[in-house]
Amino acid sequence: GAGVTLRFLLVLWVPVALGIADNATPTLLNAMVAVGIVVGAGAAARFVTLKTVKRCMPAGILIGVAVAVFALQTTMLNAYVLLAIIGMLGGFFVVPLNALLQERGKHSVGAGNAIAVQNLGENAAMLLMLGLYSLVVKLGVP
Repeated sequence: GAGVTLRFLLVLWVPVALGIADNATPTLLNAMVAVGIVVGAGAAARFVTLKTVKRCMPAGILIGVAVAVFALQTTMLNAYVLLAIIGMLGGFFVVPLNALLQERGKHSVGAGNAIAVQNLGENAAMLLMLGLYSLVVKLGVP
C-alpha cells in the first residue's frame, strides 16, 4: 500500500507541487528511491542478522515520518534527498523482514507459501489504496 501511495505521489502530485511539466523528472525521482533501496539493503546485509532483526524496526517507523515530510517539500533538491532517504529506510526495513519471513516460513508452511501469502497481502493493500485513490479523485477532493 505504501509503495503505491508513494508512486502516486511521484507521478501525479509531485509535478503539481513542484511545478514540473516533463516526464523525466518523476522518473529521476523514482530512480532516487531505487538507489536508496540499494544502499539500505546493503546496510541491512551488513548490520542486521536474523538474531538482530529488531534493529530494522525504527526504519519502518521513520519511513512514515519521511513520507509525511516529503509531502511538504517545495524544492527539487529536498525532494531528491528525501526520496533517497525513504529508499534507504525501505531497503533497511524490508530486506531483513523478508529474510525473517522466509526463515520462519520454512519451519511452518514453507518459505514459498509464506512468500505467497505476503505477496497476496501486499497486492490486496495496493488494490485497496488504488480504490481509495480512485474514490478520492471521483469525489473531487483536491
